[in-house]
Amino acid sequence: MWRMNNLTWTCHICEDERPDAKISVLTKPRYFPGGVIAEQNIRYCNDRKACIEGAEEFSFFKDEDEEG
Repeated sequence: MWRMNNLTWTCHICEDERPDAKISVLTKPRYFPGGVIAEQNIRYCNDRKACIEGAEEFSFFKDEDEEG
């Protein structure tokens, strides 16, 4: 039988698979040229300081400074 407490997620910061209760989500805006705004949802371990701090800096999008 499927139960909510069996649900797990992968942390985007440390990449460990963790139980639902140990994962939080940080929603951050991403601004694109032409006024387009998107959101990115970053999963992180809510009981690990490195993941909490890492979520603030994490992005799925490569910055323009990194391109080329």
